[in-house]
Amino acid sequence: MQIRPDYESKSGGDSVQLLQTKRCLESLGVAVDISTELEPDLRGYDLVHLFNLTRVQESCFQARNAMKQDKPIVLSTIYWPFDELASAGGHGIVGFLGKHLSTDSFERLKAVAKYFVRGERSRASRYLITHSFTDMQRETVELSDLCLPNSETEMRRLIESLRCHERPYVVVPNAVDLDAAAEASSMDKDEAIEYDLVCVGRIEPRKNQLALLKAIAGTSLTLALIGKCAPGQRNYFEAVRRESSLNPNVRYIESIPNREIYKLYRKCRVSVQPSWFETPGLASLEAAAMGCAVVVSTGGTTRDYFGNDAFYCDASNSASISSAIKSAISTGPSKKLEDRVKSDFTWTRAAEKTLLGYEKAIDLHYGIGNSRISANMTEY
Repeated sequence: MQIRPDYESKSGGDSVQLLQTKRCLESLGVAVDISTELEPDLRGYDLVHLFNLTRVQESCFQARNAMKQDKPIVLSTIYWPFDELASAGGHGIVGFLGKHLSTDSFERLKAVAKYFVRGERSRASRYLITHSFTDMQRETVELSDLCLPNSETEMRRLIESLRCHERPYVVVPNAVDLDAAAEASSMDKDEAIEYDLVCVGRIEPRKNQLALLKAIAGTSLTLALIGKCAPGQRNYFEAVRRESSLNPNVRYIESIPNREIYKLYRKCRVSVQPSWFETPGLASLEAAAMGCAVVVSTGGTTRDYFGNDAFYCDASNSASISSAIKSAISTGPSKKLEDRVKSDFTWTRAAEKTLLGYEKAIDLHYGIGNSRISANMTEY
């Protein structure tokens, strides 16, 4: 498995997906190593599994390296285009630039800032300064033998936005940790409630926490706001902290260990993720598994997962966010959604689908019937 170098220090959904998938694949008999190198020696490995098209500068190099060494490549895409966020959801100077620059120009400028201002002087960051971000995304997809999107919608949008050729794929669901959920479920939900609302995620314009704070300003609703400042988003983070300090009903917590997050959800009525897009967001799935009502925006692949069992809002409209929160509080959580998440969206099931993808990728790369693992593994 190959991922960005800072996947541990700057943990995100891709980090959780990698580590949980690794854990469950190992329980199925697959030997898994993690590498953040651009060009590791791949002798002895049957396959390379890449993570993340959003941070593509490392993934592209890693895909080229696997191709040179004739290894099958599987890609967990974790993709959604930034168009709507760039045009309407930006903040400050970053928001201004996002509205007036193309995706390639904007990403090139970000790479320059990372390289010269923040000192991220890696080979991959340097390469991004002089090359097209979207071309690198497209190349990474087309070098991959098989893609592992989190939904059908994500795969369709990827092909359309990047203008890629159709690619083989297996949908692998985002998931929850059933052991952590079972441990947290020992608390009685009704007796444990401490907050009306909870919002978990890195503090950044995409997650749209500022709009949430404005939506509940002047109300008596209590909010637990959890998240570290996203890289390069200090101004937005400070704006969120200023807004939250004006509301005595908001408690800000920088970070909580993932297993403890489940216990926190047990103490909350409604999870709110008014993001510009999610695919669909681990936080909402985890909250649903713990009996929270779920408020999400319509951006991304949220409807693929939550259907009619969530409360939807318009990320650009604080009144819409407020209305969805009121509906969620008055209606309460969906037991149907809670049960569906616990049965359909588990890391064990995700690992089974991933293994199916591995087998298909190896067969596609070398020719049908040549899979070196399918003969020894259960067919899912």
